[in-house]
Amino acid sequence: MRGEFDLDAAIRAGVLDERTAIALRNFQAQHDGMPVASAEKFRLFGGYADLVSALGMALILGALTILAFEAELVLLIPVLAVITLSIAHKVDMRSGPALATVLMVSWLFNSILTVPALLETADLWSNYDSISNGLIFLVSGIVATAIYWRKFRFPPTLAAAITTVGLIVIEESTQLSRRTLGMDDINTLPAILALVMATGTLIAATWWDLTDIRRETERSQVAFWLHCSAGFLLTRSLFSLLTGKQVIDGDLILTGLSLGEMPWLLAMIAAAAVLSLLLDRRSLLTGVLLPTIGIFGQGDEAIVAGMIIAGAGMLFFNYGWIRMRIALMAILPTRLEAQLPRTSLVLQDSRPTRRLSPSGVGRE
Repeated sequence: MRGEFDLDAAIRAGVLDERTAIALRNFQAQHDGMPVASAEKFRLFGGYADLVSALGMALILGALTILAFEAELVLLIPVLAVITLSIAHKVDMRSGPALATVLMVSWLFNSILTVPALLETADLWSNYDSISNGLIFLVSGIVATAIYWRKFRFPPTLAAAITTVGLIVIEESTQLSRRTLGMDDINTLPAILALVMATGTLIAATWWDLTDIRRETERSQVAFWLHCSAGFLLTRSLFSLLTGKQVIDGDLILTGLSLGEMPWLLAMIAAAAVLSLLLDRRSLLTGVLLPTIGIFGQGDEAIVAGMIIAGAGMLFFNYGWIRMRIALMAILPTRLEAQLPRTSLVLQDSRPTRRLSPSGVGRE
């Protein structure tokens, strides 16, 4: 069975009519036990050929990047950025998402380092302090993202850029707290900034979701990746505020939460669950549950307890997802329910579309 985007393209091309596409979607949903959109399918690679191309490109670009640093050939960095962008122009990103992802990462990485590389060549980089350097990285990242997004509209671009820029902001705010403000607690400002960025990313993800409530276009794919980024930033910021640890400290998972702060953790999981159910997005909830693996400590008992909490939460919500969403949507006002993603056939009966009314006759 072809995906939602393929069916939508077939309709635009006149290969299928709208009623046939609806029938195919409903048949697929009945066969899978849930609609394709509600399953949150996304493509990391388009097939083995795409995977081989991505691996080969990653090896070559990675080797050249290592050469630039090890041999101090800093001018190779802007050259790699130009080469990456040129190759990206020749790639079909829909059929080769793995290769497109490699090119996106290479472009962002080398573009962010281009200005510092040029300044280093002119012996000017050392004249700037760490705050100024951070601003250069930040502006370079924003410009690189704008260029890549404007040219290719590749769905993971915004999420990858927000995460990268977020890490830069968090690191620079830590340096600002330590050196300029002279704060004893260097974790509060970075955590608050991370929370603001996480909230903004979540709002952006929700907007992208609400502009494609039936998830028939790549706008929903953009929303998926933004939800992943929002979940990462949200958990890091909230756990930092609770534990007093740095938002970015080199560890994948934060630790140090006491058992007395368990209600805060449960409240965060509950809030994420409600929002995830409303938007029909498991990705956001998963981002909240995964970091609980080690939040109570690094000992074996704490890790085991965290693994059980995270695993049980994922299974509980995943297998009861549609039932819980139906119950939640039932208590919402009709006007609000109509604005939310309609990815469950049970919720919308015959699945109205953008071109057909619920009865299947006429236009909305």
